[in-house]
Amino acid sequence: MKYLEKLRRVLFSVLAAWLAALAAVSFAADRDDVFDILDSWTCVRWGEDNIAWIVHYPEELVEPWVRSEAARQNMRPEQIDELRKSFSDELRIGSATAILLSVYGYGAEQTNLAPMAKNIVLIDSSGKRIAPIVFEKKLDGPISGLAQGFVFFPLQSDKNFRISVKGLVPDRETNFTFTNAAAPRGGIETVSSPSAPASDRQFPDAEVVVKIPTRKNAPDKPARPDRPQTEPPKSPELEADTEVFAPSEPAALPEPEIQPPEVTSPESGSPEPEKLIEVVTAQRTPKGTLDDYLKAWAAGDTDTMYSLLSFESQGRISKELFAREVMSGGFRNALRSGYRVNWTGNTAKVTVAKRVLFVRTLETKQLNFVAENDAWRVAW
Repeated sequence: MKYLEKLRRVLFSVLAAWLAALAAVSFAADRDDVFDILDSWTCVRWGEDNIAWIVHYPEELVEPWVRSEAARQNMRPEQIDELRKSFSDELRIGSATAILLSVYGYGAEQTNLAPMAKNIVLIDSSGKRIAPIVFEKKLDGPISGLAQGFVFFPLQSDKNFRISVKGLVPDRETNFTFTNAAAPRGGIETVSSPSAPASDRQFPDAEVVVKIPTRKNAPDKPARPDRPQTEPPKSPELEADTEVFAPSEPAALPEPEIQPPEVTSPESGSPEPEKLIEVVTAQRTPKGTLDDYLKAWAAGDTDTMYSLLSFESQGRISKELFAREVMSGGFRNALRSGYRVNWTGNTAKVTVAKRVLFVRTLETKQLNFVAENDAWRVAW
């Protein structure tokens, strides 16, 4: 029996190692597919004191991205389905053509793309100019520094299209074409010229001496006595009076102060949490209500969230409709990674960092609190 138990453990260890190696290979393949697709649908253009780039997110990107993220985060099946739905909803996959426009202005004068409704168009293979159906307002005006936002066009079945933007260069349009969109996957092959063999290389036969002309009538400087050459000091330490200048780097974008939510993780092996709220007590404060509300939101406990709504809010929206609204979009997924809260009176603004592929955007929800029956509730 001991021998069989030992054999079972060995076989289990081998199987676990094999599955881990297989998952790593699968993750690497999916990640490479994501990079290849993004390379095919990315275009960069220089403008007047700015640089801009556009990324299109096609439907073929969804599955490799979801699989790679699921493997990287060791997601459960229900989390994978939620990630797929959230990702597809954010990019309106299947209902619109999504592009991400990024503009970095570095000149003294701001780059201005307004009015965006007229200054950005999609041009299809027939030459038809198609206006956007929706875009982020942060792009519709003067831009200094980095501005990024999504622009959605009507769904295009033909992949042979380009994007045209006015405002990057005065009095002209800038075209963004995706020349590699139809190319086979596997990256862009770079071909370099082979080096010439040593026998074919040309070297000068004699040493070339270049004389630098001096100013006329310049007094001759006395020759310096020869000094013995010494090896440079090998110690990396600098002299005490040496002035060191740090290399110049671009200013980093401000990071939000993220407060990690206290959410029980099922992956840690802890039991499933019970209902976060049983009874709303009279001692509850707006901050306490917000903490319980956000914990319930992160855990997907829509019943608890609904119990924390004001009576007026519960009368205006059903529990089912409320659950659909709070579970749609990517706010809940981002909330589980952390959030920032700014209070103004009894109003809280909750900001999360949403990550769509390799792009990070901020989203803010405003929650108002009202006192009812000696307790604070959320006015939805």
